[in-house]
Amino acid sequence: MRASDLVRIDQQGRIVDPAYADHRVNTAGFVIHSAIHMARPDLNCVIHTHTAAGMAVAAQKRGLLPITQHALKFYGKLAYHTYEGIALSLDERERLIADLGLHKAMILRNHGLLVGGASVAHAFQEIYFLERACQAQVQALAGGCELNFPSPEVCVHTAEQFEQDDAENIIELAWSAALTLIESQRESYCS
Repeated sequence: MRASDLVRIDQQGRIVDPAYADHRVNTAGFVIHSAIHMARPDLNCVIHTHTAAGMAVAAQKRGLLPITQHALKFYGKLAYHTYEGIALSLDERERLIADLGLHKAMILRNHGLLVGGASVAHAFQEIYFLERACQAQVQALAGGCELNFPSPEVCVHTAEQFEQDDAENIIELAWSAALTLIESQRESYCS
């Protein structure tokens, strides 16, 4: 995907730039992303994925289990939205927002993952941790052994640790590191 592949649309899903008038807008993507952008001005970047591990956890009745440090980042801070079919109805936006509440991360049941952040770096950090937590859970469950769950007190403590003062520096360091991984491809995705 390149920058020139992106199509700017307004809050009604209409293409803003006439140069892209022949492009198609993904209706389901519009419904989901517009809901968050319209209701949560604090979330400037919204990422929604359909990875194998994310979809697998989205299909599990108990959702994300508090079994890894990555999962504990979301302890008490993760929303769930019940699957309603492909998100083609604008009516679903109200329920998406109600379910998200004040959280920045949500599992769309039987569908995938959704996160938001104040910036691309913040949203990237959220999706990275949520995706890695899902990957670890799928692998842990595949092992067939009994899982070890930290105490509720440790779960709360760990979630609070992720919100400490130095979190901003860690997010920026991780984002810079991620960008260095694709720097050699910059010309292809910035075109």
